[in-house]
Amino acid sequence: MRLFKQREHLQICGRWRLTARHTVTGEVIVKEGENLIVTVGKALVGELLIDRPGYDTGLTVQAIGTNAAAPVIGNTTLGTETARKAITSRTRDVNEITLSTFFTAAQSTFNIKEAGVFGHSTADPATPGSGILASHWLVSFDNSAGTYDLTFDLVWTIG
Repeated sequence: MRLFKQREHLQICGRWRLTARHTVTGEVIVKEGENLIVTVGKALVGELLIDRPGYDTGLTVQAIGTNAAAPVIGNTTLGTETARKAITSRTRDVNEITLSTFFTAAQSTFNIKEAGVFGHSTADPATPGSGILASHWLVSFDNSAGTYDLTFDLVWTIG
């Protein structure tokens, strides 16, 4: 009798969405794209799965920046971080997680070129570059006039 090995694969793939709402007119602009889950982000997930001491905090901080260099798998920070906040809401629906972060127009008055999500107990909304970068992506939205409130959604599907 021949035994067959069944292989299971665990994949995380993600997409981001930026919803910009004009503070006066209510005009809504939506942009979407794929994100890059960087090497240290994959390691962070692994450490969380094995309950490694000190890795008891998941993804908690969203950051935006002004560097237009393409994200690469070895990134550990944004290119030029300009603002960060604690993630506003976290939800899970079966195998899909959504992290949403709201920035008021006054908190996001930049020509935004990049964004990322950080985790670990060292991720501090008040300390640029803190924590472990899990996901990094390019986004192009000029809010330097501060006329749009912004909501960033990161959606990871675990399959």
